[in-house]
Amino acid sequence: MEKKCFIIMPASDPDGYAQGHFNRVYQYIIVPACRLAGFSPARADDPAANDTPLDILRKIIESEIAICDLSSKNSNALYGFTIRHAINLPVTLIKDLKTPVLFDIQEFDLLEYDESLRIDTVQKEIEALSEVLTKTFANKAVINSLLSRFNIGSAPLIETPTYVTEPKNQEENPKKESHIPVITDLPDFVGDPIMKMEEFDKLKVGGFLFHMNYGKGEIESISKMAKDKIVKMQFESGSKLLVLTPSGVFRKINE
Repeated sequence: MEKKCFIIMPASDPDGYAQGHFNRVYQYIIVPACRLAGFSPARADDPAANDTPLDILRKIIESEIAICDLSSKNSNALYGFTIRHAINLPVTLIKDLKTPVLFDIQEFDLLEYDESLRIDTVQKEIEALSEVLTKTFANKAVINSLLSRFNIGSAPLIETPTYVTEPKNQEENPKKESHIPVITDLPDFVGDPIMKMEEFDKLKVGGFLFHMNYGKGEIESISKMAKDKIVKMQFESGSKLLVLTPSGVFRKINE
């Protein structure tokens, strides 16, 4: 099975670029380079995928490697890069020659390409990008040296719960609750399910929640990505990065 490479790049035609310019960048440079390096490319803005913001966030995190095209100072590419870098996942940065460098990139692999897409430069850029992808993926164990200086480890992937279906005959399994995962009988300290996003707004670092898959956990951090609220929790099984959703998966702790 081919490894996945998720590409985040300008979706429209920014000022100063010809119509369809970044589609050509994708087809002429990025796709051939990914194939040459042994990766299967997929664009974040592919309309055929019909992805929700959460789907895109999951692909940003779960893909074996990502390419972020910072050309035209694209904010979506910067968003994707920030996530990948923050949780210590391999990412390759590219940009065209006319876009200025946005930040100190000495710590990262950056490939510049000629936005003219001339035939005498494209082949060299395909080969160069393929080499950078291969190098970045091979060095994934030692990337983000800046974070490692502070002894910050990799965060686990965002996980979503596995749901059980409601049995046709309730007598077959009367203890199961419909639409929420059931592992064991709930402890006495477990309270009501959280079914409104407003209740999540009251959560604080250091507090506790009960997760139907992982049990009781302490909140280590709460952040917001796009329209989603992300919580990092410490369970007995380890640290988990989870999306807060009012689905009954999270329950209050009775004091």
